[in-house]
Amino acid sequence: MTSILNKFPNQKTPRKVLKTKGVYYYLDKNEKILDFTSGWTGYANLGFCHPRLVKAVKEQLKKFSHIDFNIWHNPNAEILAKKMTSYTKKNLDKVYFCGSSGSEAVEAAMKLSYQVHFDQGKKKKINFITRFQSFNGSTLQAISVSDLPVLDLYGKLLPKNVYKISQHNPFAKCNFDLKINKCKCGKHYSNCMGKMTSENKTSYTKRCVEEFENAIKKLGSENICAFIGETQLGSLIGDVPAEKNYWSMISKICKKNDIHLILDEVYNGFGRSGKIYNFMWDKLSPDFVCIGKNTTSGLAPLSVVLTKSKFEEIIKKGSGRIRSGHTFQGFALGIVACLESLKIFEENNLLNKININSKYIVKTISEELKNLETFSNIRGRGYGISVEHSTKNNIEFSKNIYQKMFNKYKILVNTKYHRTSFTPAFIISKSKIDYVLDKFIKTFKEASSKKY
Repeated sequence: MTSILNKFPNQKTPRKVLKTKGVYYYLDKNEKILDFTSGWTGYANLGFCHPRLVKAVKEQLKKFSHIDFNIWHNPNAEILAKKMTSYTKKNLDKVYFCGSSGSEAVEAAMKLSYQVHFDQGKKKKINFITRFQSFNGSTLQAISVSDLPVLDLYGKLLPKNVYKISQHNPFAKCNFDLKINKCKCGKHYSNCMGKMTSENKTSYTKRCVEEFENAIKKLGSENICAFIGETQLGSLIGDVPAEKNYWSMISKICKKNDIHLILDEVYNGFGRSGKIYNFMWDKLSPDFVCIGKNTTSGLAPLSVVLTKSKFEEIIKKGSGRIRSGHTFQGFALGIVACLESLKIFEENNLLNKININSKYIVKTISEELKNLETFSNIRGRGYGISVEHSTKNNIEFSKNIYQKMFNKYKILVNTKYHRTSFTPAFIISKSKIDYVLDKFIKTFKEASSKKY
C-alpha cells in the first residue's frame, strides 16, 4: 500500500526509475529506456541531468537557492531577462518572472492583461476569448480558457467570463452544410474540428478570422480583455501550426479593438519550434507570451511572461504595483539553469540542428508511410511533430504502437488518441533519431496490417 495519492489510482504503480542521464531512463531490472519525449511532457529539452546545468545549479547553491523577489534583487534575473528579450525585435522588452509552472504563466498573463485595462479605467474589459480544443493549464483560471473533457468536472467552479470560438486546425476535416448550420460530424460550427472539405487554406483562414471578428461584435470590444491561444496547437490535438497569416490577422484585429493578444508557448516555445519563440515564424507582435515547462530542462522550475514596457508604465501610473505574486517567483536555481540552457543552445547551434533534423524526420516518415490507409499526415515545427493515424479504433492502434515501442525496442514515444507526438531532447544525436524512426516505421506498418 502506497502513501502516495496517485493521479491514476486504478492503475498499477508505475515502474521505478533509478536514475536518468542524457536521453535515457534507467529502470529497475537493469532496463534502459531511450526517451523520445523529453521527459514525456517535453520539459527535458536538453536531456536529463545535463552536466553544465547541474554545475550551474551547484555553483548557485553556494550563494543562495532563492531570495524573495519582492524585496531583493538577483543580478542573474536581469541578465536572463535581457537575454530572453534580445531574441525578438517585436517590442517584447520586459520579462515577468511569474513562478514555477506554465499554468502560473498563463494565470499571470491573464491577470496582467486585466490589470493593464483596469489601470487605464477600462473596467468593463473582463472577458476572454479562447478556442475549442485548447489546453492552457490546470489552475481554475487556466482551465476556464481550456477545453478538455477530463476537466469538465470543474465547470461549476470556473469563471464565466470566457467565450470560445473554433480551433484553428487545417488538418481536421469537416463537411459543413450552411443550410442546417452543421458539419457531417454532427456538431455546430463552433465545435467543428477544423477545415471544411470545400475550403482552401486562404478561405479557411478567412473564416476562422471572421469568426473571431463576429465574437468581438457579439461581446463588444469594450467588454473584451484578451484573446488567448496556443501559438501551435499542443499535444492534445497533435502539434498543429496555424496557417500562414492567421496570427498576423488575429493580431491586427486585436490591436484595432484594444484587445490584448496572449500566446501560450509553454509547450511549443523556447526553442521547441526551431526558433526561440514559436510566434517568430509569423509576422506579429503579441502582448504577452507565456513560457514555462522547458526553460531549465527539469533542473528547477521556472516560468515567465514576455511582455512590453508600455504596460509597465500604465501600471506605474495606475495601481503602482502588480497585484499578484508567488513565493518562488524568479527562483534563483531556475534562473541560472535557464541562462546556461540558452548558452548551450547558441554554442551548439541547436536551433539550426533542430530545423535540419525536423525536415529529415518529416520527409522520412512521409515517404515510408504515405501509401498506408492508416496514415493521415505528419505536421508540426521543429521538435514538435505529430504523426496522425486514422483507424476504426485509434485508441487500440495507439496502445499497440506504444507498447511495442516500449516493450520490444525499449523506446518511449508519446503515442495516444489519434497521433504520435515526437518531442525529442534538443541534444539527441542523428544516429538515435535514425534508430527511433526505423523502429517506429516498422511498428506502424505492422500495426496497420491488423484489424481494428
